[in-house]
Amino acid sequence: MVQDFRSQREQWPNGASEEVWHFRLARHDADGNALQPIPVEMRGLSFSGSVSNGDKVQLSGRWRDGTLRANEFKNLTTHARVHNKAYRGQLIAARVLIILIALAVLIGIVSLVISSLSDHGGPPPGWPPTP
Repeated sequence: MVQDFRSQREQWPNGASEEVWHFRLARHDADGNALQPIPVEMRGLSFSGSVSNGDKVQLSGRWRDGTLRANEFKNLTTHARVHNKAYRGQLIAARVLIILIALAVLIGIVSLVISSLSDHGGPPPGWPPTP
């Protein structure tokens, strides 16, 4: 069960921002005794779905510095799939496009430099042809 849910937006040095969800997952053993709650964190540019205090969730993730980092989970209370929208595919495509454009510009500059170094100016030898 979700407890202590809070949402915040963190600013990056480049001016972009990321939404961060923090909450604790309350747990109980088979006899109903409370177990140590699990701290959970989700990060993303935005999220699809929602979660509130008291919702029952089923999640998995990676442990990092004593916190479970989740990318998605199932909200058993609302029957919704909740996941982050990292736009990873679009970011990779944009980076590849920028690299290709930079490479094309670099090839253009190198070809201009090479052609200017090999150009001696004036007409080619034997021009105009003599009759």
